[in-house]
Amino acid sequence: MGSSRLNKGLLICVLVAMLPGCGSKAEDQKALDAETNAVTKSNSSVTTGIDPATYAGRFQIRLTKEVTLRDIPVPFTVYGGLEESSPTRLRLKAFMDLRGLQEKAPQILTGPLEETCKRQIYLEIRDVTAIGDTVKVEGSARAQFTRCNRREEPGFRYFGATVDAVAVAKAEVKGQCLTFSIESADLSPRGFIGAVSNLFGLTNRINDAVLEKGGEFLAAHPVCPPLPDEFSVLEPIYESGGTREIAPGGMGAAVVGSADVSAGTIVKVLGGLKELGVLEFAE
Repeated sequence: MGSSRLNKGLLICVLVAMLPGCGSKAEDQKALDAETNAVTKSNSSVTTGIDPATYAGRFQIRLTKEVTLRDIPVPFTVYGGLEESSPTRLRLKAFMDLRGLQEKAPQILTGPLEETCKRQIYLEIRDVTAIGDTVKVEGSARAQFTRCNRREEPGFRYFGATVDAVAVAKAEVKGQCLTFSIESADLSPRGFIGAVSNLFGLTNRINDAVLEKGGEFLAAHPVCPPLPDEFSVLEPIYESGGTREIAPGGMGAAVVGSADVSAGTIVKVLGGLKELGVLEFAE
């Protein structure tokens, strides 16, 4: 039991050293300590709208990263809590602030949804709002139906319509990421042409395309908690989680899992830190 606690204590020190921007300089460590204390001691529910209980642990960290989706940089922050789970594993509780992704979502999601010789559907997203553990996406879909020519390209256009769309999405843990999926889509055709599209069942075809192609896009672009590369040797396993509302309408996500903290893993982490120049070993 004593060696187990020693391993955990050593690992926590290692995790501190691995945070982005940290090095062997004293001022870097002071900056890290100040940031960590700000996360653990300040009233986060007031400053960020995030309930600290969602990521509480014996030790807490904060990571801010930027990812690129469709060539658009998206910043988001992860708040993490660590505590003992078993003699060889640490419990991880993390909350991701996805409001940066929420703000950029209209730019990221707006564009062609399907472009085949039979139908072309263009999606325009206006607003994304979190509601409880779901995300509501509002926008419109412009569709046109054509006949394929001999070169399998769009030819004669025989119908076109624009429909207002409201979709509801959720996220679930898959591997080390959160994967979004569309739960439902509600389409409202506009005007006389919209009524005609209803009559001939074209609205249903647009709805099916939104569910199918939109689902394919979301499945291909999961949201993964940003971690330092050296963290991979800990083999984090996320067991549960999903989207969560931050304050009124803000989008976030919570995940719960565990990480390997066996002696062999700690040795690997220490080796990686040596390569980074964070730790020095006596020759």
